Amino acid sequence: MKFTPQKFDELLELAQSDPEALERYRQQQIELTLSEAPECIRARLEGLQFQIDAQRSLHHNPMGTCIKLSQMMQDSFQQLQAMLERLTDGSLLDNIAPPKQPQKSAKILPFSANSPTSR
Repeated sequence: MKFTPQKFDELLELAQSDPEALERYRQQQIELTLSEAPECIRARLEGLQFQIDAQRSLHHNPMGTCIKLSQMMQDSFQQLQAMLERLTDGSLLDNIAPPKQPQKSAKILPFSANSPTSR
């Protein structure tokens, strides 16, 4: 059954009439989203989806899953906020070594008139 809902009401109707079809649709949308993600973040997104799926299997009711996923999002947000605060107050930069400055002088090697490179 090919189903491309555009409205919440259509998803609600599908959930009530055919939960397995809704689950198939959900899986298809996840796979599509992951396959279209840039390569540089795809592994991270797949790992996050693995964590989400694990939480869904641990909780036997949708509300428990919703609460846990909400906590995961809040934790992630707090980590991001802490990192931004460390960046803006400079404390994160204290732990980073400054980049090496290019050498401004060089040792000049003398070449004798008899060396093979002077011919």
